[in-house]
Amino acid sequence: MKRRLLLVVVGIVALCAVVAGAWLAPGLLDNPGYVLIEIGGWRVQMSFLVLAGAVVAVWLLASLAVGLVRMPGRAVRKLRRGRDRRNLDRGLLALAEGDWAQAERSLARAMRGSAASTSGYLAAARAAQGRSSPERRDAYLALADRKFGQRHFATALARARLLAGEGEPESAIALLEQLHLKRPKHEGVLKLLLQCYQESERWRDVRLLVPAIRKAGIVTAERAEELTSLAAARELEAAQDVTELVRLHDSLKRAVRRRAEVVAAFALRALEFDRAELAEPDLRRAIDASFDPRLLELYAQTDAGDRAVRIRQCEKWLAGKPDDAALHLALGRLYLDDRKDDKAREHLQIAARKSPDPGAYAALGQVLDRGGQLESANQCYRNALRLERGRAPEPLPLKTTGRVEAESGE
Repeated sequence: MKRRLLLVVVGIVALCAVVAGAWLAPGLLDNPGYVLIEIGGWRVQMSFLVLAGAVVAVWLLASLAVGLVRMPGRAVRKLRRGRDRRNLDRGLLALAEGDWAQAERSLARAMRGSAASTSGYLAAARAAQGRSSPERRDAYLALADRKFGQRHFATALARARLLAGEGEPESAIALLEQLHLKRPKHEGVLKLLLQCYQESERWRDVRLLVPAIRKAGIVTAERAEELTSLAAARELEAAQDVTELVRLHDSLKRAVRRRAEVVAAFALRALEFDRAELAEPDLRRAIDASFDPRLLELYAQTDAGDRAVRIRQCEKWLAGKPDDAALHLALGRLYLDDRKDDKAREHLQIAARKSPDPGAYAALGQVLDRGGQLESANQCYRNALRLERGRAPEPLPLKTTGRVEAESGE
């Protein structure tokens, strides 16, 4: 581009000179002018045209002489530039191939010459990290900052990427949070920050970052909801006691608290703290909104404190869905825990018949075992194992009392 501009300028100057010469020529031919130069005892007389020609000739000769003197230096510099470009190309190719040693050698040579650039130093830093040399990596990054001060953002982002790749997400986060303050919508910063938060299991930070990545157009609205639910669920799962669990749960937005993944995480953690009753309202609302078998399974896991409430609720649901196997399984488990074996067996038989499930057969085996029907109980346990291994269950033996009607294939 610069060469073209120079040629255009030279052409314009030449054209102006030709036009000026054509305009002045007639007058100069009639009156060429007179020039007298006297130096000491020397006196030179000539026309103005001769003087102008002499000046131009001297300038051309001087330019030619200077060009000849500079020619060797220019040739050497050209050779060096070519060598530096070849080293840079060789280093980048080696970096792409994962040949860290060759990449670092070639890039280091290129950076000593005219090919030195921010991208070159960053590539050399990546090669040094590939050779497990954090000292040289940091040295290349420092050179990039010192020689190209206007690129501080790029070098800091590269440093964060290298730290994240080295398995140091916490160190990368410290840099990325500063960069995020400078450029809140920078896609590279947001993606890497999200990755580091997840690797460090900083789920609250993940949840708070989601609106920014959604606003930047990095994820869709659906994916943003999934990330929010995942982060909230992980937060609840990491609660250390009931007080923290309740505090985290109450700090979530209502829409987030009602998502199935979050409800399941809250219910499971409350169950682990022997406070299953805390999750009953959320589970009930979530099951009313979306009949999720996974949530029903959690709803059936409780203690004596609110078991009666859950049994009544499941009976209400069953009135509207009398053929739902998951509901029968949940009721069967609740009655089993409440030691109402006849009702437990009734619902578990229906659940096993309608949808053969290892859990249904295992629970039915417990009921039969408590009732003294050992042969049928053992067959239920075997069927549970068969289903876990992907095999079909076998028919259960029939008894004269308490006939077991759960047979596969019906």
